[in-house]
Amino acid sequence: MHWSLRIPLSVVLIALLGCASSSPTRPTDVATSDFAARVADSPWSYVKGGPSAAARGVEALAVIGGFRVHPDPGDDGVIRVVDGDKVVVNATDIAPRPPAPPSYLVVNWGDGPNQRVGCGPCRMDHAYAPGRYTLVASADGLPAERSISITVEVSAAREKRTSHVEFFGFSPSDVAVGGTGVILLPTVAPPGVTLTNIFGECVPDEDILQPNGTASTFPTYVALPFITTGPGTCTLFLVGEDASGPFTDTSTLTIH
Repeated sequence: MHWSLRIPLSVVLIALLGCASSSPTRPTDVATSDFAARVADSPWSYVKGGPSAAARGVEALAVIGGFRVHPDPGDDGVIRVVDGDKVVVNATDIAPRPPAPPSYLVVNWGDGPNQRVGCGPCRMDHAYAPGRYTLVASADGLPAERSISITVEVSAAREKRTSHVEFFGFSPSDVAVGGTGVILLPTVAPPGVTLTNIFGECVPDEDILQPNGTASTFPTYVALPFITTGPGTCTLFLVGEDASGPFTDTSTLTIH
């Protein structure tokens, strides 16, 4: 069962920066107000919990037969990705712990020979060409046989939508547990763009994203280093308005 918890990222970010938080007033125009100075001074205070992740369709990694898979299969059991996106299989949850004998994750992605990795990492990912494939994952070295079979449909890559600002979101956007990166928050918007809010949330647990050093300030954005401590998904939302009307840009971090 999927569940969500709105992450109070402001708490994590303020702890990173070593400064107190207060509820920010909503800026009227990033380019002309003091919003840039306030974001640079306390950026985590602008990353606030918003509507539930479940309501936005943000879910934790699917677990099938004890294997974690990403992306989640649809209601018909099919995983759908675009050319260039990776499918992930992780057997950490069912791997025996030392001093048990070694175990191995074995995956046939449906487009080549079996691949095998120890547990250890117990995780593999794979990028497909467009087409339809049958993924079969199994685990060697367990007391009982465990395996799953999933259909994967891969469509041609579509043009990616760009953000209204140059620097916003998670970089990189896909990491393993223990991986590091930065969160980019804008302090200056292009002409004609007004930013009104930035907030974020993680599922299934607020502790999967932690600070990993001090923030760096640049002319148009702030970079906040992070480290991941567990699998799940974090999403940032940037709310604003331009000549076409209101918009919400999103950036998603997937942790395997």
